Formats: sequence, C-alpha cells, structure tokens
Amino acid sequence: MASSISQGPVDKAVAKYGLSERAAGNTHHFLPWDMLEDTRKSLRSPRNPDGLVFLGVAENPLLYKDVSIFIKNNLTISPDDQFGYGVGPRGSPRLKKALRSFLQNNFDAEKPILEKQLLILPGVAGVLDALAWSICDDGEGIIIPVPFWSGISQGVGERARGVMIPAIYQSVEGYQGLDDLFDPKINRKALKNALQQATKDNVRVRGVILCNPHNPLGRCYPVETLREIAGFCGQHDLHLICDEVFAMSVYDNPEVPDAVPFTSVLALNLDDKINPQNVHVAYGMGKDLCAAGFRLGVLHSRNEGLITAVSTISVLGWIPYIVQDIWANMLTDDVFRVDFMDKNCRLLTEHSAFLTTFLREHDIPYYSKVNAGVFAWPDVSVTNLFRPDDQFYRDREMTLWNRLLASEEPGWFRVSFAVEKEALHIGLERLIKTLREVEAEGWK
Repeated sequence: MASSISQGPVDKAVAKYGLSERAAGNTHHFLPWDMLEDTRKSLRSPRNPDGLVFLGVAENPLLYKDVSIFIKNNLTISPDDQFGYGVGPRGSPRLKKALRSFLQNNFDAEKPILEKQLLILPGVAGVLDALAWSICDDGEGIIIPVPFWSGISQGVGERARGVMIPAIYQSVEGYQGLDDLFDPKINRKALKNALQQATKDNVRVRGVILCNPHNPLGRCYPVETLREIAGFCGQHDLHLICDEVFAMSVYDNPEVPDAVPFTSVLALNLDDKINPQNVHVAYGMGKDLCAAGFRLGVLHSRNEGLITAVSTISVLGWIPYIVQDIWANMLTDDVFRVDFMDKNCRLLTEHSAFLTTFLREHDIPYYSKVNAGVFAWPDVSVTNLFRPDDQFYRDREMTLWNRLLASEEPGWFRVSFAVEKEALHIGLERLIKTLREVEAEGWK
C-alpha cells in the first residue's frame, strides 16, 4: 500500500520554506520533469544521430505530421468564440456536442450520452485528479490492479491526497500468470484481498480504478470481467473509475487471432451490478489522436453531484477554447477521423510486430497477448539485471523500477514502440547491448 511521507521531513520543509503541511509533503516527492527536460535536449535527430532514443513514455508521435496538416487546414480563428470567457470552464458547447456523438457511436454507449454529463479537463490525469478529489478525503484509498503505470498515483495522490491501494494477483489462489489479470473470478479475489488489507490498515476505500485497455499490458478486459468488477464495486458501495484513453488504439496482432475487443463500460447495462452514478469514464485526445501535449481530457459521469463539485474547480484547469476547437474539428470530420484512426491502428500493428520480433530474436520473453496501446511488457530479468546476490545494485534498480511502474515482480518494464522505425531499431539495439553487458560484467 502507498505510504505517506513521515512527519519529520514534512516539518522541516514547513519550517524552511514556510509552506503548508500539504505542500511540504510534496517537496519530497519524485519529480521526473528535470530528467525529461534533459532528455529532450539530447534526443536523437538528423542533427544529433547519436542522441537518445526515448522508449519509456506512452506517447504516439507516428502521425504528428497528419495532425499538423489537419490543424493548418482546418483551424479557424474566431475571436468572439475563442478570445473571451465564453460559457465558462466546463467545456465549449461545440466540443461537448462532438464528444457526445463520438462517445455514443464509437463507444457504443448503451444509454444516451448527455452533454451535461461531460466536463472538459486538462488531460486524463486532470480527470483522475478531479475524480479522486471528489470521492476521497485525505488518506482514503482507491484500489488499482497491479501492474499499473505509476503516473496514475500522481492523479490520485498529489492534490486529492488519495492513497493508491494495489490489488495483488500472484498470491491469489488459482493464479497462474498474467492472463489471469483479466479473469473475472481472479479479479474479484484480488480486489477483495486489497479491500480487506486496506481495512486492516485503517484506510477507507472509496473506489476502483481500471485502465481499459490495460496499461502496461496492452490488452482489453472481457465483458464478463468488467461486469464482475462493477459488481464488486456495487456490493461494497465503491466508485468505478474507468480510464479508457487507449480505446481507439486497438490493433490487429497476428499472434493473438482471438484477441478480446475493446468494450467500454458505457456500452454495458450495469444497473444490476452497480449504482450508475458511481461509474465514471476518463477519455482524452492524447493517445488515439496523437496529441498528448494538447492536454485535453473529458470526464463522463451520471453523478449530478460529482459533476457539480468538479465544475466548481474546473476554472483551475480551464482549457483554451481554441484548443478545444481543434479536438472538435477532428471529431466532427468523419472522413478524417476514420482514416486517421485506421492508419494509426495499421502503424501500431507494424511497430508492435517490429518490437516483438526483436525481443524474440534476442530471447527476451514478453507478454504476448497485446493488441492495444503503444507499448509491450518484456521481462528483462532473464538478463540477470536484478541480481539477488547483490543487494546494493538490486536496491538501486528497484528504486528506478518503482518510479516507472508499479508491479509485483521486478524485471518487467514497459517499452514503447510508437517511434519512427529506424529510431526504434537503434534504441532496441542499444538496449540489448546494455543488457548483455550487464549480464556479462555487472554494473560499472
């Protein structure tokens, strides 16, 4: 279970900087931004062919050029609609209308999507922050299946002061491997164990977060598992938060001819499982439309009180209308949107195959039943990267690993494949070279 910073360092930060205890606690959190700034300065480019190849972030730059051309050809400057305060921070009527139609049709929503159920927020991280702030008091918890991308912890914990409660699977009776993370019965057992452990730790649980498609495993949850998880939440009066940001980044994988297709919780009638006002969906522009830097996310909820509460703080994450118009343009241009998403999925198929072929050729195992997202989940523990006989290096690598991902078993890392193929090949060659050197000689 996630733990808070001890009081001693917090008191020192309060005295030194004159901060609130809340802010002082954050001064001791890991910040990746300096590292990212340095990385950006050193990235591989035509002018810097020996620069870094970054395979650690779940961005999708494969169609940046297509996005750029579309914006240049379709963005209209409308001062009356874009330069003023307009209708306020909850989202432009034009974008909400576009999203209502998009979610209704592309997510196969079982019930009508209403514009009043939608709020535009700064990315999916902003949606998760708003939801955690809405349902959790300080120190209350949200369960999340392991492994998960550790950035979710920021959305839950940094401002809302929620606690991430990992649902562990390897200790569940009947667990045999990663496939079981998508099994309905195994999920219920893992969630039940997490809830019981939180209760023992005096942490009140308020909800469950589910990434569907899964991040980092890159697989979609079957309907029966979604219903089982919803039933668990309903039984214990918990909120179900579904992060569906990779919903349209589902591609064909020849290794998985019987892959489970994506099903949104919006497509299911869960009234017999959970109170509909306790089901919330987070989606965004960043992944499926290759524009993570636009920081555009949408919250869908049928909880009138929650929508009202989040509306009161939405002014703090007000998205410029001109940026909202870009997303609306993409969603309402059916020819562009369909062609773009089809092209994106074809490229994801190619790049996923490129990465997994490389891993097989170098005898690195990976989770093979992947067909969504922009990443794979290889196990580099076979290279003896995590040596049990050397505690110093093991501790150092565990620190790095925990900052990137939250998993049960060290040695598994998320590798992104949505980069230009030549750069992907160079990055992978550098990775295997490093791993083989570590295997042969140890860390130097």
